[in-house]
Amino acid sequence: MPRIKVRDYRRNELIDAAILSLAEHGLSDTTLATIAQQAGVSPGLVNHYFDGKEELLEATLRRLISDQVSEMRRLIPPNPTAMQKLEAFIDVSLRKEQLRPGSALAWRAFWSHIPGHPRLGALQRTINRRFRSNILHSLRQLLPADEAEEVYLGLYALADGFWIRQFIDPESFTMDDARKVCRRYLQRAIDVSRAQKC
Repeated sequence: MPRIKVRDYRRNELIDAAILSLAEHGLSDTTLATIAQQAGVSPGLVNHYFDGKEELLEATLRRLISDQVSEMRRLIPPNPTAMQKLEAFIDVSLRKEQLRPGSALAWRAFWSHIPGHPRLGALQRTINRRFRSNILHSLRQLLPADEAEEVYLGLYALADGFWIRQFIDPESFTMDDARKVCRRYLQRAIDVSRAQKC
């Protein structure tokens, strides 16, 4: 196996271990040692593939985001309508399993600590701007620009709110329920806008 492929394989293994460590210990208590233990390797080997904890955490956040983007692309049909793109965004944003074991808890660990980590915060803001741009592009095909901005904020708040409630009281609703509410909110906003034009 070429050396670059071995390196990529090892880095991916360590990112998988970081996700599980974040789920178990949270971000503050996740260390190179806990990640190494999860991966079954020495902390020195983790340092061989990543320049410290911050670089590994950044790579882990990038992986979680990449997984979301890949799943969204999988859900979007060929030649999609604007509504199909928005529905895929809703479905991916409110998947409890988040595609791999421990990912939902790893996301929670990142969200609660990103304000204190400048590199992670900058990465999250960059990703948020891209998501916002893509979602608004689809919304503007269905709504006037000012209404699109308002509906974007509503969807964003609903998705984040459902996640917070899910962590606080996971038995109070299902993510299927959450997706239905978001889809109905989107459809009602479009229906109201169209009715006002008549």
